[in-house]
Amino acid sequence: MADKELKISSERIAAGEEAGNEYVGELEAIRNTLDNADNAGTTLGSMVKAQLEMTEAETRYQIKAGIPKKVTTAVQQGSAEVKKAAG
Repeated sequence: MADKELKISSERIAAGEEAGNEYVGELEAIRNTLDNADNAGTTLGSMVKAQLEMTEAETRYQIKAGIPKKVTTAVQQGSAEVKKAAG
């Protein structure tokens, strides 16, 4: 995320969309490991592993999507302050 430009809203939207796409891809990959034809995806160990992978994917998503959202919130707050100061 450090190499992302977030100065304009379209860049922030794109960063959030990219984070969402990565998250969906990660969840699909996890689901696919559980859908093995030989039922290997239904053992307790594989279910626990999948849960941990989903938690990790969720954490990454929250961070990647949260940064553009936080920038947008800061821009909106700054805009509100400028409007207030302008009277």
